[in-house]
Amino acid sequence: MPSPERETLAACLTPPGAGAIAVLAVDGPRAWDVVRPLFRTRSGAEAPADPAPGRFLPGRLGGEVADEVVLASRRMGPSQRLELHCHGGRAAVRFLLDLLAARGILVCDWREFLHLTEPDTLRAAAAIALAEAPTARTAAILLDQYHGAFAAALDAVAAALGRGAGAVASAGLDALARWTPLGRRLTAPWRVAVAGPPNVGKSSLVNALAGYQRSVVAPTPGTTRDVVTTRLAIDGWPVELADTAGLREGADALERQGVRMARETSAAADLCLWLLDASAPPVWPDASAGGVRWVVNKVDLPAVWDVADAQEAVAVSARTGAGLPELCAALGGWLVPDPPPPGAAVPFTAALCDGIVRAKRHLDEGRPEEARRSVLSLRRAAMP
Repeated sequence: MPSPERETLAACLTPPGAGAIAVLAVDGPRAWDVVRPLFRTRSGAEAPADPAPGRFLPGRLGGEVADEVVLASRRMGPSQRLELHCHGGRAAVRFLLDLLAARGILVCDWREFLHLTEPDTLRAAAAIALAEAPTARTAAILLDQYHGAFAAALDAVAAALGRGAGAVASAGLDALARWTPLGRRLTAPWRVAVAGPPNVGKSSLVNALAGYQRSVVAPTPGTTRDVVTTRLAIDGWPVELADTAGLREGADALERQGVRMARETSAAADLCLWLLDASAPPVWPDASAGGVRWVVNKVDLPAVWDVADAQEAVAVSARTGAGLPELCAALGGWLVPDPPPPGAAVPFTAALCDGIVRAKRHLDEGRPEEARRSVLSLRRAAMP
């Protein structure tokens, strides 16, 4: 039996904004039948009955009330795709979408639109992730996946498993699993806690890295009593810095809550920067703390201890800015010690990363058929 006709969908593909241009997409078998009667060219003429793909028609869309648009026919035939380039204000976009909905078009969110209209689920997922990329460096990696880098590597692994080439499949999964820590952070920032005792300059350092005063700075111990977060890019990677309360004993009840939150934030962070004060006796982190890197602050002041004792520490002055470029370079290397080369296949969502790790475990444990099923399921898991 023939499959039932798919609904015709519409969505706004661009964020709204005053003075901006919006792009509305209409996709499905009824796209032209619905849009054509609503459209008139600048001269008032009807649109052609069968426009050639790639044609652009300036005109108006609506009835007595209409908006100026540029109508683009991207794809015609049984599976039609139109674009309406219109004013980008919320009211204008809502007016046109309501116009289409009143004529039986299903209006949906742009993510759902991609999910329902893009046959390649990995490409659709990469497009969604690309729109959420917080930095140019992560966007470049996601653009490679949008152009098929991950999909091609995944297909190669599936083909190897299908023909029983376990060694080839294992090498392919190893290559993909190598990038899973990075793949989980392409749209969400790494969490970096700035910790240490009171008055070592934690808030000053966060402000210096951010380039503006995000945290209150004062010489009084206990000034920072909450966790203050700041998002920025370090060496092109998205980072959320958490300025935490100074860790000390004997604080009052309110400050003790801040100390507790500081400990919890540091424990949950991807990396903890422990600040030492060059001008005061050092307070070292707990020996059990993991993921800790040392930063010696206030090197512009006379040192009262041998800062060389803090081996591999980065020396900075939050007040003068000395050492901040070196700290940023070091922080980028700590977070991503081995960045992928251009064009590398990188699993780019948490679900894809989990699936690669699962398939690798199945194959390592001698279950190639389960590994193959896990790999094949990743195209379905790519979209929510």
